[in-house]
Amino acid sequence: MPPYLDAPFRLVELGSGSSVKTRLILDILNQIQEKIEYLPIDISEILTESSALLQRDYINLHITGIIDTYEGGLEFLKNYDDQKNLIIFLGSSFGNFTSDEGKEFLEKINSTMKKNDLFLIGLDLVKNKMILENAYNDSQGITAQFNLNVLSRINDELDADFDLNNFAHHAIYNENDQRIEMYLKSLVNQSVIISKANISLTLKQNELIHTEHSHKYKLSQIRELMHQTGFSIKNTWLDENDHFALTLVSKNS
Repeated sequence: MPPYLDAPFRLVELGSGSSVKTRLILDILNQIQEKIEYLPIDISEILTESSALLQRDYINLHITGIIDTYEGGLEFLKNYDDQKNLIIFLGSSFGNFTSDEGKEFLEKINSTMKKNDLFLIGLDLVKNKMILENAYNDSQGITAQFNLNVLSRINDELDADFDLNNFAHHAIYNENDQRIEMYLKSLVNQSVIISKANISLTLKQNELIHTEHSHKYKLSQIRELMHQTGFSIKNTWLDENDHFALTLVSKNS
């Protein structure tokens, strides 16, 4: 990546929940810049904690955290100043968007970028169905806990009476749509009331509630997606198993 960072860049991160992956980028910038300005954007309150840890470990780091949506943070960035920005969106959260939402998101980023800005995005690649389904049905139950937490949130925030013991996590890979689909399966016939939404649900045994999806991409699709949304690809890096891609792009002139 250093060949593309020909001048001091401000690091702008979208979705900086933990900043673990951020350190890899900061380490690169730390080798080529005397000072680093870091502008993370996240709706999570953990932003304050993660920023404090980074500040402790990087003495030349200046942090301006923005607790906001991606869109709100990008609007702020649009008129911030003339400094070059390296905008990063790591992990694989982009896969949670629908096709139209993903294009709209990329076009929004493109519209906020200046001529010499760069954008680094992480995308999960298409891979063997068994590998994907094993990852999303992990033996430790981490993904299941994450999925069931949806019901806990609805109980807490909308005064619902979901019994989490009556549901099981279920994830499959839809090869036609190239996406993991996460569901909660009703283990019994049951009725649920969501008081604050004035909704009553009747669920049959084995009926599924679709909670999330995560799209996977081929390299050819990444190239086409970037072209459609006004970007030029500088480079793409893959992990050793070709499971994940980091793509660096610039805004078309």
